[in-house]
Amino acid sequence: MATRKISDKEIENIRKWLENNQDSRSEKIIVELEELIGKEFSTERVVCTNSAMASLHLALQTIGVGPGDEVIVDPIVVFGGMAAMYQNAVPVFADIDLETYNIDPESISKRITSRTKAIICTHHFGNICDMKAILAIAKQHNIPVIEDCAHALYATQNGKFAGLFGDFAAFSFNHRKQLSTGQGGFLLINSKRYAEKSKDKGFGRVPARLTWNYTMSGIIASIAIAQWENARDYVKKDNELAKLYTEALQDCVWLKPQKIPKENWSPYHIWAAIFTGDEHGINYDEFMKELRENDADYFLPSFMPYGAFDLEPSPAYRYPIFNDPKNNWIVSDVYDHIYEGKIDYSQGLCPNAEYIVPRMLNTVISPIENERIQIYAKGLRKTIKYFMN
Repeated sequence: MATRKISDKEIENIRKWLENNQDSRSEKIIVELEELIGKEFSTERVVCTNSAMASLHLALQTIGVGPGDEVIVDPIVVFGGMAAMYQNAVPVFADIDLETYNIDPESISKRITSRTKAIICTHHFGNICDMKAILAIAKQHNIPVIEDCAHALYATQNGKFAGLFGDFAAFSFNHRKQLSTGQGGFLLINSKRYAEKSKDKGFGRVPARLTWNYTMSGIIASIAIAQWENARDYVKKDNELAKLYTEALQDCVWLKPQKIPKENWSPYHIWAAIFTGDEHGINYDEFMKELRENDADYFLPSFMPYGAFDLEPSPAYRYPIFNDPKNNWIVSDVYDHIYEGKIDYSQGLCPNAEYIVPRMLNTVISPIENERIQIYAKGLRKTIKYFMN
């Protein structure tokens, strides 16, 4: 179901890499990709990694986050919280905005303590967070900001690219992204201070000291270089295709699409809407069944973390990875000896997220053929009309 065929340049780059000495060539290719990305984004440093998750973790390492520290994250995705746990720090979940689905600056402000060492803001589905408000809060408390841009390649806010607002930004080349190499990602370091801290050649790669090895493979870098020249075209096309789904909601008051503020431009890695049919006498399960019968079977209920489809849709902090002492030692009695705060991942922590997550309907744009998206949009419209009659 790929939206595009493998290009001749991708095949040629892979062939060259395989035919040459891969080990000696990999570093050169990775540096070439980093220079290409650095030229595009004009940042202090670019570090190619094997995933956006790795990039988030490297950012926290560079900041110096450790045991007993707190990292403010949002509750829709698990990755920011997991990155904090890798550093034995406490994920502190701030609530989200009901319309944009992004982390709420006011909720961030309420969660800040003397232990807060970083803020991770995820630009959900390509929609940039309220960066003016978030940066003002961060500046007031001298807290570094990490942007999770896994969904937001070439997204803009007032003409400025996602990834250029905070101190760090993590991007993804995952198999479902617009620029997709199967795996991989990169970290932008926008702060001179943190770029200096990460200046050693082995940062994020084969370690000369005890650290994590997040080296991008040469073959992944080869594919990324080939795709990069068309990346802007990919995101523009996905933005146009997403409009088909939004148009299908015409006159429907019980499916509300994600709000994209006028100052934002979204690449629409994912199109999402909130189902409120239960408030209008429409059963959710019957709606999903009708969608499938109308060939719109690629819409997913909620936005679930990988491997969690057997769980009930809920905010991330309700999953065992965070609230079960068997999986997460920071909620065990042992952690009490190094943490002065109180960890609370109970129901009611983030009311907006608890309302939105179980009601979310979403579909990935990037890996689907254009013709299939047209079919899904027609199926969505047909389903809506069925329940409106």
